[in-house]
Amino acid sequence: MPKPYSVMMDEINGRLKGKVGDERAKEIRLLLKEIQFDVGDYRKIKDKLRRELKEIETMEQAKKASRKGSHTKKETPQFVIIGAANSGKSTLLNNLTGTNFLVADYPYTSTEAQYGALKHDNVNFQLVELPAIYEGCWDNNKSTLAMVHSTDCLLILGRSIKDFKLVLSELKKNNIHLRAERMDDGFAQTNPRTIPAFLVYDKKMEVMLSTGLKEVSNDNLDDVKKKMIEIIKPVRLYTMDSFNKIEDLPIVFFKDHVTVKDVIKKIGKGKVEIFKDAVVLEGGPNGRRKRVGISYELSDGDVIHLTFHK
Repeated sequence: MPKPYSVMMDEINGRLKGKVGDERAKEIRLLLKEIQFDVGDYRKIKDKLRRELKEIETMEQAKKASRKGSHTKKETPQFVIIGAANSGKSTLLNNLTGTNFLVADYPYTSTEAQYGALKHDNVNFQLVELPAIYEGCWDNNKSTLAMVHSTDCLLILGRSIKDFKLVLSELKKNNIHLRAERMDDGFAQTNPRTIPAFLVYDKKMEVMLSTGLKEVSNDNLDDVKKKMIEIIKPVRLYTMDSFNKIEDLPIVFFKDHVTVKDVIKKIGKGKVEIFKDAVVLEGGPNGRRKRVGISYELSDGDVIHLTFHK
């Protein structure tokens, strides 16, 4: 006997809860096979599931293509730069990364994604500038929308309240939610999609929208870089050898809780089994020295020396 619409939706929502990306797509395919009826409310449910499945498949394909085309490591945070026409996207990308993409006074100069790389405070970033946002720009162009879905953070530019309202409206229309900092456990892919973001406004603007997001003027690159660091909250850990020589480059994590075990896994998974102990200099070379175990939680700037059984 067919189940009531509300009962079916409760069961479906229960099975899909917490599932994102490929895992969610797999569950939707199973549901479509299991729902035998294709009339009335059942057809509405199946049509809804098919639409979501198609959207997920588009996003996942574009995400893989985007990452494949990048020369940065997987753990490198990616910022996508978006804004209305003539909002200064190319200028900002050029200034941050030292690239030299075309900048012009006429709208829609950038017609495809432009890539650049930035290193700041011992953190590597990938920046991607997308073509200008306009009303309905993603209705028939899911590839650039997919790049928004797959990015780690958004950098939203505007030279007027109208610019910001346009971009925020298009994001909302496509079920993309914004937050002021990254997820507690790194750059998690959520459904509906929630992305860390901040606004870069023109220095001539006197007022800003009330969004709850962090804001910075476009006339100060150091402030923009500082906000990028603040929004991703990196945990930078420096390793030290037996001669007390500290490596110049840190091992970088993007999650709230980083343990000694996480560092060992980053260096070599096989070394977890032969771990002996670790010495940590809290906060840097001049910090308090303490001997710790494998579950000890580390903080940004800590120096760590690992020892292993032979």
